[in-house]
Amino acid sequence: MRILLLERDQAEIQGIEWYLKNYFSSGMQFSGITDTMDLERMLHSFEPTILMLDVALVTSHVEKLLKNRALHIICFTAQPIFQHAMKAISLQAKQLFVKPIPLEQLKSTLMTLPALESTVPFTNSIQTDAQMYVDLFLNSPQIIQSAQSKFVLIEPSNFDSNLQLYHWLMQSPIFSELTAFPLQKRILCLISGQEQAQLIKNLRLVIREWYTMTEEFLNIAIYDGADATLRDMYAEAKQVLTQRFYKGYEHVFLTSQSISLSYLDPLLTPEEQQLWITSLEEGNLPAVKQFLYKLTAPNCYYSQDEVRIHLTSILAQIRRFMLKYHLHHQAKMETQYRALFHLILEHPILYAIVQEFILFTQQLIQIKLDAQQSLSANYAELAVEYIESSYENNELSLTMIAQHLNINANYLSTLFSKKLGVPLKKFLQQFRVQQAAKLLLETTIPIGTIAESVGFSDSNYFIKVFREYYHVTPYRYRMEKERKR
Repeated sequence: MRILLLERDQAEIQGIEWYLKNYFSSGMQFSGITDTMDLERMLHSFEPTILMLDVALVTSHVEKLLKNRALHIICFTAQPIFQHAMKAISLQAKQLFVKPIPLEQLKSTLMTLPALESTVPFTNSIQTDAQMYVDLFLNSPQIIQSAQSKFVLIEPSNFDSNLQLYHWLMQSPIFSELTAFPLQKRILCLISGQEQAQLIKNLRLVIREWYTMTEEFLNIAIYDGADATLRDMYAEAKQVLTQRFYKGYEHVFLTSQSISLSYLDPLLTPEEQQLWITSLEEGNLPAVKQFLYKLTAPNCYYSQDEVRIHLTSILAQIRRFMLKYHLHHQAKMETQYRALFHLILEHPILYAIVQEFILFTQQLIQIKLDAQQSLSANYAELAVEYIESSYENNELSLTMIAQHLNINANYLSTLFSKKLGVPLKKFLQQFRVQQAAKLLLETTIPIGTIAESVGFSDSNYFIKVFREYYHVTPYRYRMEKERKR
């Protein structure tokens, strides 16, 4: 990357030069001029690949100099007016910035400019790729001097972007001495001419710029061991990249900084199974979270395979819960359950799996709670219906009704009181007295017979209860109503 800046303000030239040279530590040459008279000379002697200039300095002579020339043009203007925009368009500028120049945006624009020419002949590139392929996959690979070339393995979060990442790296000005070989899911690199501290800094820059451009993540491994074959370096770097499972993306890992794994029983103990059964039944989400968050505790790492088996063991308890409450018949929940199963088996990041696991469990618990609330209303209504059809039975009671509905009597009593605002026993008594009052008015049936027909086995007790509601005896109630007719 050779950048030529045409700008009347010398201080502006110095500021931009300092910023870009500080950012692009290698592979960039910069020159600045303040007079358009020097432009033709610099175009021939400096041979820039990128020209940055103030639109106000663009004359017809400048336009002729730039016509049909192979270079990228970036324009600036202090006056955001239509004429300056048209000049930038006529020059086929990649970008037009309004002063003061936004240096971060300028840097991002420079990073995304495609290469105008290959720095390595095509035939040499073929030879290099072929040799790296032989060293990586075939017999008798050569020993690589790690002091001369740093082995780097780059892995994108989206494997489908691997080829795009490879082309971007090859065109990027961040590394001046880069040899790269794309694999299906990773990019193997040999980088020369950089100490480890500077290399790490530049690789962090690669991570940041790739995200700025694509909103996708990278992880990078650096082999920092003794001299070794490309194959051995690749094996160690690939192994250290598995730390993504615990730490996520946007990391630069060193192969010398591997992690130690703790033991995890992949299958649930009977106590753990009971914990999950109880937590699900009681809707105890904090207990669920506490159990799962142990898997993502800081500086505590387990074998990926053991963690995935462990989570599928928990999922088996979830399945039992779903079957018990027929939640598997809900198409949405069944689809989410199967998606979670595949997530456990395939997702590269543990905390993402755990988060989805918690969200799914929370949803299941809420659905069961909503269903119970709905069912609570149904139980109360069913109890009322049963009372209306069976109140004549003097043995009818809370226990008998609960047995008929196949639920606990205390539970039914609680549900009934919440729904109707009166205890079930009281409601039954009121209903019987109301039916008795109708019979007293509409028939001449003896009071003792009426008491028995509405479910009172003791006529004296019936008279006592009737007076509590109507403040008169059943006989007086009948007589008073007859006199009013």
